[in-house]
Amino acid sequence: MKINFYLMVVLGLFASHLALASPSAQWHKDLIYLSSEALAGRKAGSDTGALAGDYVQTRLQQLGYQTQLQPFAFKQGFFQQGQGRNIISNDCLRDCLVISAHYDHLGKPGRHHYPGANDNASGVAAILYLAEQLLPQRERITFAAFDAEENGLHGAKHFVDNKDHEAIRLNINLDMLNLPRANSRLFFYTREDLCPMAKAQLDNSSLKTQMARSNRSINRRLDGERIDWLRASDHWAFARKKLPFIFVTSADDPHYHQSSDTPEQIQSERYAQTLQLLTHFIEELLGPGCDGFHVR
Repeated sequence: MKINFYLMVVLGLFASHLALASPSAQWHKDLIYLSSEALAGRKAGSDTGALAGDYVQTRLQQLGYQTQLQPFAFKQGFFQQGQGRNIISNDCLRDCLVISAHYDHLGKPGRHHYPGANDNASGVAAILYLAEQLLPQRERITFAAFDAEENGLHGAKHFVDNKDHEAIRLNINLDMLNLPRANSRLFFYTREDLCPMAKAQLDNSSLKTQMARSNRSINRRLDGERIDWLRASDHWAFARKKLPFIFVTSADDPHYHQSSDTPEQIQSERYAQTLQLLTHFIEELLGPGCDGFHVR
């Protein structure tokens, strides 16, 4: 009987993992739509970019969140201004965990659109997944889908500049979560000390993960150009105001800013594992053992 019981548990876990990684999983549907030609690359300030924002807002509302649109203007070229919109859920007012991802991409500058499946439909699909998994903790979390990241982090800067900094305890910024190779790592770039229970989630993960405190610790794992990861995505809007952040990224994408950044390049099984890891990691950060995220 014991063997049968444990076998049933293992089979149940295996079945749930297959369901999460299957094409019918909601994260897969989100990623497919956000990367679709109908949204033409989600360029900030465009009609199709606005459609992408509408989709994110509707999905959050379907999950039971109150949302608000946060419009802002940004410089576009030498003489023009663009109009962007952040999608903000449950704008908590005290000790907020802000989980963010930018939903804009490069648009359709030529004959072909830039799908931006990894950059950054993967991050947006993740915050929608997390919004469902972490619903019981929604009073402590703000989900932020930022616009105009590709133009200069304008959406994130607007959010931080218009938010009471005392209310922000920690930003977790998700950008490019696909692990394209078996030896790809998921980096958690932060200057904060994580509580042991949250760090144990990374250490015990079936994925290759690495805590990083500097550009060098990431760049030495990668081939190619040296990148300033502190300023590489929306977490910089928080860091420049001395607010704690964790930047989660694979930092590894041979299709970066190319029309080949399609959903077919997303490694479904590893991405599904990433979603589960992020859920457990954040649950530990929010848990009593981490004493308010164990930052500051």
